[in-house]
Amino acid sequence: MLLVKNVPFTNVVANGTATVNLPVGMSYNKIILALGGTTFTKSMITGIRVKLNGKIIVNAVGSRLDLINQYRGLTANAGFLTIDFTEPRAKTMTEQYLGNVNTASGVSSLTVEVDISGATAPTLDSYSELGPPAKLGVLAKHIPFTASFAASGKFPMKLIDITNRGALIKRVHFAHGGNLTNLEVKKNGIVIWDNVLTAVNSFWQGEYQKTSQTNLYSYDPCADNNYANAVKTADATALEFNPTFSAADTVTAVVEVLDVLSNM
Repeated sequence: MLLVKNVPFTNVVANGTATVNLPVGMSYNKIILALGGTTFTKSMITGIRVKLNGKIIVNAVGSRLDLINQYRGLTANAGFLTIDFTEPRAKTMTEQYLGNVNTASGVSSLTVEVDISGATAPTLDSYSELGPPAKLGVLAKHIPFTASFAASGKFPMKLIDITNRGALIKRVHFAHGGNLTNLEVKKNGIVIWDNVLTAVNSFWQGEYQKTSQTNLYSYDPCADNNYANAVKTADATALEFNPTFSAADTVTAVVEVLDVLSNM
């Protein structure tokens, strides 16, 4: 692996969108953002978009991405934020690098956009970890879906459009306001995650050295780092995510998938 400093971001200002265009031809395992300046925190990053050939493959906000990273066991540091396309603790080398952004063929542009809001004299640099080329055309994506629920109870939340099926779901992170108590997942009408309570989910994931985060319910069929357990959507006629709430809440579910660029 190789860690390189990227070319500088443009338009790093207190309120605005900073942009960097990265060179193509190599495989990107991860991109590390380095935050500096008088006052510039992850909560001031209100949007992160990684674009490949102009199409968004990662759509995130700073504080939520940081929670997801900490759940996965990546290092927590106030000055750094990682956009990770790999699975560093996977049980096989193939699974470890599957999903890294291979720009060797068919890619004309790779761009990172960072929305900054309320910072004071911010600075922003980035570094890329380059690795071996994984399967060409297979990408790790972060796709957010947001919905509001007006009362307590169990409700369906539509996340994946089955008409665009084919992706492999590694995880779904439900960022909520504190009222999501448990989750049911069904595939083709069969329960594959049986109304698991938050406390039970956190304990079970801890058995696999994952670190549950406050107000982040992570549905993780790959908690044991075996990515053969990812949920296949190619054979799904119905895929249901049914959270239960103790009171009204607004939820953003971030779906981590392995997918092809054209499947948006």
